[in-house]
This record gives sequence, C-alpha cells and structure tokens, in this order.
Amino acid sequence: MRSRTGMHPLALALVTWVLSCGSAPDTPRLQAVSPERGAFGTPERLLLSGSFTPDVAVDLGSEAPPSLENRFEVRIGAERAYAVRFLSRDALEATAPATLPPGRHDVTVTDAQGRSSTLSGGFEVIDRGVHRLVFVTSMRAARPGEWTEPIRIELRDPSGQPAPTATPRVLRITSDSETGRFARHGQEEEARRELEVTLAPGESGVDVLYRDTTPGYHTMESSCDHLPSIAQTVAVGRLGPPTAVRFTRVPTSPLVAGEPVALTVDVLDSSGGPASLPATGIQLTLRTNSPAGGLAVNEADPYHPDLTLVLQGAQGRLPLLYKDTRSAAEVWLSASGFNRDTYGALSPHTVSLAVRPGSTQRFEVLRTGTGPLQAGVPERFILTSLDAWNNRTPYTGRVRLDTSPPDPGFSPGDIELEVGMAAFNAEFSRVQRVSVVAEDPHVPNVRGTTPELAIQAGPPTNLVVSPVVGPQLAGEAFLLTLEALDRFGNRAETPLSVTLSAAGVPEGALSPTTSGTFTGAITFPVVLTTAVEETRISLVEGSVTAPGALRTTTGGFAVLPGATQRFVVEDTPGAQMAGVPFRVRIRAVDTYGNTTRDVHELEFDAQSVHAHQFTPARFSGFQGQADVEFTVLLALASTRLSVVSGTAKGQQPGTFAVNPGPVARFQPQVPPCITAADRWKLTLQAVDNWNNAVTSYSGTARLTLSPFGAISPSLTPAFTGGSLTLPNVTLSEVAGREPQSCLELIVTDSEDPRKTVRQCLNLQVSCPKLQ
Repeated sequence: MRSRTGMHPLALALVTWVLSCGSAPDTPRLQAVSPERGAFGTPERLLLSGSFTPDVAVDLGSEAPPSLENRFEVRIGAERAYAVRFLSRDALEATAPATLPPGRHDVTVTDAQGRSSTLSGGFEVIDRGVHRLVFVTSMRAARPGEWTEPIRIELRDPSGQPAPTATPRVLRITSDSETGRFARHGQEEEARRELEVTLAPGESGVDVLYRDTTPGYHTMESSCDHLPSIAQTVAVGRLGPPTAVRFTRVPTSPLVAGEPVALTVDVLDSSGGPASLPATGIQLTLRTNSPAGGLAVNEADPYHPDLTLVLQGAQGRLPLLYKDTRSAAEVWLSASGFNRDTYGALSPHTVSLAVRPGSTQRFEVLRTGTGPLQAGVPERFILTSLDAWNNRTPYTGRVRLDTSPPDPGFSPGDIELEVGMAAFNAEFSRVQRVSVVAEDPHVPNVRGTTPELAIQAGPPTNLVVSPVVGPQLAGEAFLLTLEALDRFGNRAETPLSVTLSAAGVPEGALSPTTSGTFTGAITFPVVLTTAVEETRISLVEGSVTAPGALRTTTGGFAVLPGATQRFVVEDTPGAQMAGVPFRVRIRAVDTYGNTTRDVHELEFDAQSVHAHQFTPARFSGFQGQADVEFTVLLALASTRLSVVSGTAKGQQPGTFAVNPGPVARFQPQVPPCITAADRWKLTLQAVDNWNNAVTSYSGTARLTLSPFGAISPSLTPAFTGGSLTLPNVTLSEVAGREPQSCLELIVTDSEDPRKTVRQCLNLQVSCPKLQ
C-alpha cells in the first residue's frame, strides 16, 4: 500500500523519523570488544558492543522496503579489520587481522559520516613466545652432488606448536662439510655455503635443500638469536653394504678427568662413505680398558665401560660421549660390529686417548702422627692438591693455611707446594676441637680440611661466672654458667666442683649449694626463695678455707617476691562483741611466704555469717600487708574470716566467738488473735541492737497496754538465759471495746525505761480456732 505521497509506508516512517529526530543520526559509541585478546598470527572474529546507527537506503520509486547499509569501518591499532558486519544497533562483527603485532591496541569504529568512537586498549594480541628451533623432517640421505628433499626448520612455542614470530628473525644454516651447499626451496640456483633466511612477522618456518659432493655423514646446524642451536645429520654417498666401523671424531688433545668428550662412530661401506644399513640393523659394541671410564649416548645417560646397541634405518652415524675420572697417559677405546642380517663381522677400529687431571678442586691435609695434640707442641702434616676425582694435580705455588675455628696462635700461615705436594709442622695455642684448613689464595672454594683434632689444655687458673641480670623472682630458676679456664683462656679439662653461697639469704633458701663435678664449663639453674634487696652469689672451688682455692662472685642483684599465691589472715584472739570493730592483719604472700607487691581487689567473708552482717566486704588497692578493722553484727559461737582475690585465697587458722551486745530491747511473741476472756501465752526474748539474743540478761520487765485496758501480770519474774515465758496472761478493762486490731502491749525494762518495745495485740470478739 502506498500513501498519498506515493512513498512506501516504511520509507515514509523513516523519513518522518529522520525529520523528527534531526538531520543526522547518533554518533557511534563503542563500549566493549569480545574476546578481549587473541594469539599473534591468528585472525580473530570479534564482537563489538555499543550503539551503532546504520545508513538507511530508500528507493522512493520502488515498492521494496528500505535497507540497512553497513558503512562502518573498524580499525585495530594501525590496521584495518575486515569482514565488518552490522548485526544490530547494539552490535557489530569484525575480524582482527593475523598481522597485528603483540600488545594492546585501540579499537576505533567510524561510520559513513566520518564520526568515530575509540575504546582505548580494547584488544590485546598475545605473543605465544618462541621457545626453540626444530628440524621438522628426519635425517636425510643424498647422492653426491644432488639436492635432498625439502628440509623444514620451524619455530615452536613451549607446547610444541608452530609459533609465528612477532619480530623479524634471522635463521642461519651451516654444514660441517666444506663442500656442502644450501638453498631455499624453489631457489636452487642461489646455493650457498652458509644460508641466512629472514622470517618476517607472522612466519613460523622455512623449507631448505642441501647438496654435497663429498661422501660421508655431514652435520647441518641451524641457529637463531637467543635460541638453542639444533643439528641434524645428512648421509651423502653411494650407501653400499656396511663393511667397517670407524671412530670419525676423536679429540686430538688429552681429555680432562671427569669432563665428557664427544666422539663419533660411523658405519661405512667399501668406498669409505656412509653405508646402507640392513633392515635388521648393525649391532655395535664399544669398550674402554680404563676402570674409571665409560661411554654414553646422551649426556643424561649412565656411563658404561662396555656399551652395546643396535643401529637401524638411516642411523649410520652414532654420536657418543666418553668420560674418564682417572688420569692416565693412554686409554684405549675400541669399536666393533656385525651385520644382523648376514651375521658378518665388520672391520673394527681402535683409538687411544690421554686423560690428564682436572683443575685443582681441593687440598688433602693429613696428619702423620697419632698421639694426643697439645698446645705449643709442633705436629707434622702433609698437603696434596687433588682434582674433583682425587687425581693428584701439578699445583705449584703458595697455599694459605689456617684453622677452623680460628686459632690466633696457629702457625705457619702459608706454605709453598711443588708439583702438588708439601710437608709442614704446625703449632696450636687454643684448646678446642679444630681442623687445619688449606686454601688457594687465588681461587675461591679450592680448599681442604683435616678431620677434627682435639687440642688439650693446661690446668685451671681462673673461674669465670656469667652475670646475673636482675632483678630475679623468688622461686624462679635462672641459669649460671661457670667456666674453669687455663692461662690461655681455654676451658680446662681438670674435673672441678664449686660451693655456692648467697649473701643475706638464710640457709635453705639457696639451691643448689654445690655445682657437682664438671669439666671445663657447666650451666646449671639456681633458685633463691627469699626476697632480698641485694645479694651476691659466691662460688668457691673445693674447700672455702683451702689456700689458693679458685673463687669468683657474681655482681649484686635483687630478688623480688613472686606472684601472689595466697593470703595470710592472722588469728583473732579471744571473743569479740557484735557491732564492735576489731583489727585483723592480712598479708599477700608468694609460694615461699615472701610478701608480694601485687595490687589486689580483696573480697572478705566470715564463716556462717551473711554478707550484710559484717563489714567491710571489700578492700580496694590492697598491696603487700594491711590491718583491716572488721565489725561482725551476728553473735555466734564460732566463725573465722577469709579473703579472696582472683585465684588467691586466705583464711584464719583458728576460730573466734562473737558475743551479743548489751540488751537494747525485747522481742515478744503473742497469739495472732485474742478475746477479752482468753488466757494466752506471752514469750519475751532480750536482744541487742542487731537482734542477737542476750542470754546473760536476768532482769524483769513491766507490762502495760495502750490506749486502754490492763494486763496481768504487769511485772514479769526474772528472765532466765535471756528469755521468759508467761503461760497465763489475761486482759482486763477491755471488754466491750473490741474489736481493736492494734491494742499495744508495751514491754519496758524495770530498771532502764530506754529498753522498751511495743507489740500490737489483735483484740477481737471471737477468734477462730487454730487447727
């Protein structure tokens, strides 16, 4: 359907949208690239996310709907991406070229109007890294003067896969043959003695050809900067049946003991060139007559004096390693073989080698005598220079001599060696276990030592004791080190024993009092259990009164009390009176009874007395010792005081009584309900101010009523044991005035009206019967 304008409806809508939204579409906006990285040398398909407005193509004279035209350009770094495709207003697709160099690159999207959006560092190219060179093809054979098949040389990454180079690399290819020539595959007319090929970024290898006119086994080598060189063998010749084995590579100069040397054994035909090996192979046997020599195919293999192996296929040349650890003027090596197909023996070959000692690696220092060594007595030694395999080397020159550990009086300090040997007399001055050390003054780590030698000392002349770092804590051990020294300061070897004493410390408070027998030095723990302001420990060898006895004394130091372990609460002599303060001394002590210096928060308790019936209950800031005034309000026959602070506790050893105070009032016991005609029981108890029964009271009391009535009896008989019971008490002048819930009964001491008490009587017309 067309509109009245003759335009397609969608086209009309798009035109209307353009007119309503402005004459230009939105600027593109790039927000993300996925994936964010790719490998060098490999094209990577990318998804670009963001906001992209494409061009709209409208054919106003056609019924065809408008189309979206992709006119976006994507650049990654300096290179242009290809296969750019519009997916939606939110996404584009593009392919990153394989030639992008490693590193981070900006990604830029540009629309048809030239407006662009750039994501800085949006895509990273990772270089897998070139790890090594390899010959992809195996060993090649060629007729003289003819080109081999293509031989490929490649760069490989650590996983063994071909690795395109990120920077130009120069490969160098050479041959050990003077007549060998190389050419790049397809460029045979440019044959060269040495070939250099430059690999451009993105290339991972090259194909080359080899040609040689000289029959034999020739080794090709390839190298590249910063990569290990590689080698491969090419056999050139007629390759006739095998007739002989030959050592074709033998060193002309003597071998060095312990260092492997490269050998080569070739299987040859009758012309002296490489042989064609039978399918079953050639069995090759290699031997050496040296008991310390051995042969191996690879450096990591064990070396054997007799080596047998089979050569098959194109393996007509066998590279070998020979190592010998004993120096000798002549060592023989032999090679023999037989054809496993025809069982025919091949012509053998024998060569001789010389093995010289290696470089001097150590010195051997040997003592000639066997008796005990003493300071100041010369002892004879022999010095020899050796290589790593104990071959005597022809070392000539000065060797520095010393001891380990050092002996300041050791002599001589050096010696001259001639052809690897010398003898000298040595003297020692320090008593110790010591080794004589010989060192090359010019080559580090070339040295030699004797086994440990025991140097004996003279008699002891001095005692030395370690200082005591004070203050110490009572009951805690500290270490004393005592040394018996000769006149050189060496620890003597004579057995000794010392007696210990401490100034101002009572007997039994120092442990131990003797060191026990020791030789040279002894370290033992010392314990002082008495706290003192200052003391010193004296140590005397043998008897204190013996003339010439060795002795020494520590410096002065203090001994502090240890941590509080308990409290000492002194006994309370005699009975105390309720409510009357009395003094008790309390002391905080350590395990050994020393008064401590810790500060405590004390809590007190009295046996069988509730906390509210004595004071004080706490003592803050207590330290060492204090006299505390206690007041107990409860009269009882036996109690004792105790104290606690944390885990430390204390209690009086004995008990004491608390007597009641003077009578302050009476405690009456009356029935809960009384009538005017009742006879009822009244019990009175004399008590002090804290309701303790005063059993010593024996007075009498007057009884009265208030506000009306009379009571009989009005005067009590004498109290017995501080209490009294009246079984038949009656009231008068109260009838007709009930009920009265509080008819006061007034009890007053007959001699002291201040001692009085009032008690309500519940006067009723009738009272319920008690069950």
